Amino acid sequence: MPVTPPPAVTAQTPTLTPAEPGVTRWLWIAVALAAVASAGAALVWWRRRTVVAAEPVFERPVVRAKAEPIAETVPAPTTALTLDLEAGRMSATLVNATLAYRLMLEAGSAVNDVVVRGDMTAAHASRPTEEQLGLADAPVLHRIARIEGGEQLELTGEIRLPLSAITPIRHGSAALFVPLVRIEATGEIDGKSVILRSAFVIGLEEAPSQARLQPFRLDLGPRIYSDVGRRALTVPAFA
Repeated sequence: MPVTPPPAVTAQTPTLTPAEPGVTRWLWIAVALAAVASAGAALVWWRRRTVVAAEPVFERPVVRAKAEPIAETVPAPTTALTLDLEAGRMSATLVNATLAYRLMLEAGSAVNDVVVRGDMTAAHASRPTEEQLGLADAPVLHRIARIEGGEQLELTGEIRLPLSAITPIRHGSAALFVPLVRIEATGEIDGKSVILRSAFVIGLEEAPSQARLQPFRLDLGPRIYSDVGRRALTVPAFA
């Protein structure tokens, strides 16, 4: 059956008639406003398009040191006293979050009357850095009468934090807990008091090679986490 081609459409050029000066001026203003509105709408669309829902992961906090007066106690030289923490297990009950830890303490020279204090808190963006990394009323964890030069001690224990003291990070229906462990070691070297402060962020270790740690979920109820890792933080002078 023969196909009848559609009728040809002839484009007609509209005839422009000169507008009055006032009309022309308002026409240009309307065009300019329409262009601004279009640009604003495009910007909003672009911003919305680029927003991606964040994964519930925790990255190491960035601590910016402030210029503060130097404490009376002399900081320990890097070769005099070193400290490292290994996170063994994190357990969450209806009452407490408890971290089982192993602490390695090594002295480059003889240190007397060593006292190790420490505690755990919850990282949260609403809290000042001084509060999160400060160690005002931390309990005593260990006392050592003397550490000889070159000697390394391994100390073990547990640190508890009441669940009522945790301000969780909300991510949808999840209540995330990012523990911060603060440790301070003091002692005397040749009659001079020295102090060493360290801080660590604790989290779930998905793979040893990954830099990120996963936070703990408090909304899942009591449980024990064995694959726990830690990342050391830089402690500023004011902490």
